[in-house]
Amino acid sequence: MILYLLFSLAVTVGLCFLAFKYFSAQIYQHKLKLDDGRGYYLIVMIVVAFFCSAAAYYMGAVLGFDQTPQQQKQLTAAILLNAVIALLALTFGLIRFRQGERY
Repeated sequence: MILYLLFSLAVTVGLCFLAFKYFSAQIYQHKLKLDDGRGYYLIVMIVVAFFCSAAAYYMGAVLGFDQTPQQQKQLTAAILLNAVIALLALTFGLIRFRQGERY
């Protein structure tokens, strides 16, 4: 169960990090306006939260973690933890985005 949880969280953190780096670079290079980049980032983070949580549930069901009540509680915790990490990444990204300077 611990390996499943760590793998699930690593995938979520990785996707959030890639999205942050991508939109941060787009904003800094003036390919996107700051407000537009924040809006797109918001949408991407909501999609990442949904799909990572759904994938965590599916993987947990395939691995058999939905068979006993104790494991069901851990599976639920893993799903919610994926959603919380995506929302924390959303908060972090919206605060940290900066517009690049033009000369």
